[in-house]
Amino acid sequence: MDATTTAGTLPAHGTVDPRGFKQGMRAMAGAVAILAAEDTEHGCFGLTATAVCSFSAEPPSLLACVHRNSTFASLTSQDMAFSVNLPAADQENVARVFGGMTTAKGVARFSAGSWVRGEAGAPLLVGARAVFECRVGEIIARASHLIVIGLVTGVTLDRAEREPIFYAHGRFVTSNFQ
Repeated sequence: MDATTTAGTLPAHGTVDPRGFKQGMRAMAGAVAILAAEDTEHGCFGLTATAVCSFSAEPPSLLACVHRNSTFASLTSQDMAFSVNLPAADQENVARVFGGMTTAKGVARFSAGSWVRGEAGAPLLVGARAVFECRVGEIIARASHLIVIGLVTGVTLDRAEREPIFYAHGRFVTSNFQ
């Protein structure tokens, strides 16, 4: 039995070592998504994220958690157009670039992969398994991250049958975890 079942209350906040928590979270395989947007002052910007999930089917919406210190977080604003791109396994290099695993920064990241502009202006990754075009519906600041709720305005299923990529134990893996 855990502390919640026995005592009926949660353990005191802050009693878990953050390093241990991070190591535990590395064991959880997360689907890889590339968030991308553009603004007139800074151009295109984006990042690779694993903290992305569906939020509601009615209205269609999703949420993404981004670190407060990221360029994406600092440039995110209410009603901003952005995309959530689910790359196929053969697009791992794009996920690496947007994940900061190369020297490419800012607009230079968009030299990886092929990108087109969506209806609302957000960059869309050509050949991704799925692409969600969104507008920021709400931004919630919690601890070290922003929770960005995206209202989905369009979905493209280009290669949904292709193998996805995940991130676990500090590396990209495919669905058969080879």
